[in-house]
Amino acid sequence: MTRQLELERPRLLTDVVGERIREAIVTGDLKLGEQVSEAQLAALMGVSKTPVREALVRLQSQGLVQIHPQRGTFVFRLTPEEVDQLCRFRALVETEALREAMAANRAGLLKGMKQCVKEMKAAEAARDLPALARIDMAFHWQFFEHCPSPYVRAGYEVLRSQLTALRHRSPIDNAVKSHQVLVDAVGDGDVEAAGALLREHVLDNEPRYRAACGGV
Repeated sequence: MTRQLELERPRLLTDVVGERIREAIVTGDLKLGEQVSEAQLAALMGVSKTPVREALVRLQSQGLVQIHPQRGTFVFRLTPEEVDQLCRFRALVETEALREAMAANRAGLLKGMKQCVKEMKAAEAARDLPALARIDMAFHWQFFEHCPSPYVRAGYEVLRSQLTALRHRSPIDNAVKSHQVLVDAVGDGDVEAAGALLREHVLDNEPRYRAACGGV
């Protein structure tokens, strides 16, 4: 049967609105801790308040907004203690994903990591900070892409949205160098060294994430 007869499913307005707001939070158009108005967002996007309200509820489940009855809706912002918890949980789940990915498909993992570093070099040379943040996320997603455990991937989804937003607000200075050492360890097949380097790499981000959230 010809594929010409297939109909493309229309996208729900709530999905489109949610993506727009999410992008505004991640890229910094909406500031951490900023109060957002359903009415203002609806007017800016030319929609009613209903899809905006529904989108904000979804974004709350992703940790990107906080909805307080009688007070309003605010873009998330983490305390120094929450940043510490996020980084430690991230180190835990990423190192486990890396271990499982190296055991299950080290060749595929290594190929993906190398491609990301190649793209990082171009973005770093162009001083394209948004691209660096995006590629950084793609690099670390390689661990989960090649990890056979859906439970480990689900653990990462808990923090993925907040982490993406923090990365865009705290670009790393030595992106290529700090990721190349991980590629080298995976290439050597040294699971323990790769895990230790990854944990150190993740925890080194904590001061930058604190600063991004307005902490010390």
